[in-house]
Amino acid sequence: MHVCVCVCVCVCVCQVCECVCVCVLVFQFCVCVCVMVWGSFAGDTVCDLFRIQGTLNQHDYHSILQQYVIPSGLRLVGLSFVFQQDNEPKHTSRLCKGYLTKKESDGVLHQMTWPPQSPKLNPIEMVWDELDRRVKEKQPTSAQHMWELLQEGWKSLSGEAG
Repeated sequence: MHVCVCVCVCVCVCQVCECVCVCVLVFQFCVCVCVMVWGSFAGDTVCDLFRIQGTLNQHDYHSILQQYVIPSGLRLVGLSFVFQQDNEPKHTSRLCKGYLTKKESDGVLHQMTWPPQSPKLNPIEMVWDELDRRVKEKQPTSAQHMWELLQEGWKSLSGEAG
């Protein structure tokens, strides 16, 4: 007897934190595996993609700012780069706002004011949509496979915009 297993891949962007979540649904067994990632871009170049383990909170996001956002912005653009993010609560926590305000006063970056409740205006949404398409085409079979495809798709985005 053969069991037909239908695999459906769902890559979605969390409307709250803008992270990409990729799910594989195996209908015979109803297994859902998710991989959440964070990424940013400047012009037509993407920064490193960061895999988020578990639930993202303000402290995790603060670490992302320190370890990824600032170094990527400086490497891709240089001092006084413009930083844009939405008004998601983790982004606007006292901890993260204080850190970004300090970096702004040090001349490291300039924070772009962003209107509330406007995730569809965010340019990263188009990037997530394209990554979604690329990952779905490859039909990931596990969380590790998804992570590899996400990294591959993400890197292939550099140089395609503009």
